[in-house]
Amino acid sequence: VWNSRSGDWVINFPTKRDWRDPSRYEDIEAGLNDLRHYLDRVGPVRVALPALGCGHGGLDWGRVSEMIRDKLCDVNAHIFVFEPAASRQAGRAAAEKPTDDERKGAEQLGYKLIERDSLLSLEVPAPIYVLGKLELLSRKWIGLLPSRSPGEREMQALRAIAVELARTSTSIVVALVHGTRASEDVAGIFLGQGIDIVLLLPFGVLTRKTLAKQVDRKGFGLLTLASTAPANGKWSRQLFAQTMDMLRANAAAMLVSDPEPDWITRTGSNKWAQTPISYVRYETTPQHMHEALAAVSAWPIKRRGEDGTPNIDHLIRTYVGHLAEVDDQKLDTHASILRQPLIPIEQEKSQDEEDFIQIPLNSIPETSRSDLLDLVRQLDAANIIISVKLSPTLTAADRKKIKEFSSSQN
Repeated sequence: VWNSRSGDWVINFPTKRDWRDPSRYEDIEAGLNDLRHYLDRVGPVRVALPALGCGHGGLDWGRVSEMIRDKLCDVNAHIFVFEPAASRQAGRAAAEKPTDDERKGAEQLGYKLIERDSLLSLEVPAPIYVLGKLELLSRKWIGLLPSRSPGEREMQALRAIAVELARTSTSIVVALVHGTRASEDVAGIFLGQGIDIVLLLPFGVLTRKTLAKQVDRKGFGLLTLASTAPANGKWSRQLFAQTMDMLRANAAAMLVSDPEPDWITRTGSNKWAQTPISYVRYETTPQHMHEALAAVSAWPIKRRGEDGTPNIDHLIRTYVGHLAEVDDQKLDTHASILRQPLIPIEQEKSQDEEDFIQIPLNSIPETSRSDLLDLVRQLDAANIIISVKLSPTLTAADRKKIKEFSSSQN
């Protein structure tokens, strides 16, 4: 029994003989006898009692609750008994709330702690630490599932896919869970192609402080770090599984580059079948793996016959289809237009020999025009001139608005 100066008492109630072992009903009974004897001596008090042995101890709550009633029903005390669900909820609430030192340490690294209610478009199990562009968490991403230690063959496949993704769209976000240092190398492949990356951390941000420096490194793509673990929380299987669930829940499409993703058969296929999957098809991938992937309707990524580039049309179709919610015909048009290089036209060059590119806006679907605007915003504005050819059918009012806007910018 521990008695604090403030008057609160803690009565330690052991339910195990060793922390590795399950709890025993006979030990619960012996402990309740001792608790009853102790409370009879101290007089009327209030006691908060958890679900003894029913957490990691593995005991049945129905049986334990009956034992508590039998032993303490007429004791001279007010007993508050909390069911297992209440204990778990209290534990989660305590883990979610960071200490002042944890919050200050995370802020010094540049992280912001975002409450769950502030991220309506993101499914998160707890408040989330974010370093980088918070906007990337408001968009659905392509969830990337590489192997734990990618070999050169897998890295080459990822490089080729990153190049294709960069050609296809400028608004794609790729997310992956940090497994090993190799995860940082994989993220670097996509960042180098101008693709934004969300790196989900299955551990506390204060346990790997050097990662914060990665966000500021120069590159074409934007890197954002995110973690729902307690700031000082160490890696655990539970945190890793929780982070993987967050990756899958917020993905519009999944990309598997792991040559032997046996985790699909280990963890069950039902939860993976809910998100469209594209996977890199290797010649050495075992047949049973192909069958497991086919069982979740995964689509193989093969090389195109004409140029040997990876055919990621299905990946793009499912990703863009989820974002734009358009039919297959529009998606095919979208993908084919985005894959085409911009076409330079013959015009008189300026003294700086700048290239002029003509892009007929009416040939681009509305769902793709935002991609063009995103690209223009990333370029050096000093070298960008936008020319608008006015249609003869344009109304006088619209023509006036355009001219007035142009005049106001000069």
